[in-house]
Amino acid sequence: MLPWRFKNFISENFPLLYHKISNIGVKVNTAAYWDEIYDKEWDSPKRIWPTKNKLIESETRPTDAILDIACGTGSILRHLKKKGYQNLYGTEISPLCKRRLTELGITAFESHLPKIDYQDDSFDVVIASQILEHIIKRDRFLDEIKRVARPDATCFLFVPDDCLGPIDEPSHVIKFTRKKLTQLLSKHFTDFSVTSIKDENFPMPILYAHIRIPQD
Repeated sequence: MLPWRFKNFISENFPLLYHKISNIGVKVNTAAYWDEIYDKEWDSPKRIWPTKNKLIESETRPTDAILDIACGTGSILRHLKKKGYQNLYGTEISPLCKRRLTELGITAFESHLPKIDYQDDSFDVVIASQILEHIIKRDRFLDEIKRVARPDATCFLFVPDDCLGPIDEPSHVIKFTRKKLTQLLSKHFTDFSVTSIKDENFPMPILYAHIRIPQD
């Protein structure tokens, strides 16, 4: 058995390698994997982000077409639905989530990231909450966000802030710092800010990127 310090070194410096080695024989990021998790955690407090909900609500309008990518249990969309938002969409790899959100009146569709299976220029608001750290082809994913966002759209992106690498969360393939996230976003967007916040439900810090898509 490898010493923890050695495993932590690999996780910190070669996170994708650690992710692949630690998940040999384990199917993560599959429909069945997430169906099982979301079925257990559908109404769990660990899936509810009050601070994010308030932030997104304060920066959007009930008439906006809003897409939450890899929306999980749909806690953000369900919050907005209760606040009178009607034009809500969610993508998920999990058929269970798609079915339950559809029953709640939220348009949900399956999408296997990094591809987003939706038309160009469709949404006023795009949310990617705690998902970028799961994606290997991050450049393609960010290009997909730009593609489905309308001109003058707003995007909200959240990732753990210098915590929860693959040694902590086996489905994670990278651990973001503010510098790493800024460098990545700079390749795709010109108008954005990155700040560190905390959600009232969680002790861990979160990087929050507020991205503005330019008008044509």
